[in-house]
Amino acid sequence: MSDFTQVATIPKTAQRCKAEGIGLSARQLRYLCATGQLKHTMMGRNVLIYWPNVLQMLESGGGMQETKKYGNVRRVEV
Repeated sequence: MSDFTQVATIPKTAQRCKAEGIGLSARQLRYLCATGQLKHTMMGRNVLIYWPNVLQMLESGGGMQETKKYGNVRRVEV
């Protein structure tokens, strides 16, 4: 695992997920970042993901939640 760093781009994070047997693809990581389910940081045009945030999301089960959209407005549960 020495080839991987704690902070990486989406493709590198997807490679690490594959190496560690976690079933998240680059496309799924992009979706999770775009919907705000996975904490990330923007560096220019690159999305940077902190590896412990991925593990925390998986442990809490807060990732892959179904979000219902109505047009361009996302419904807020109260």
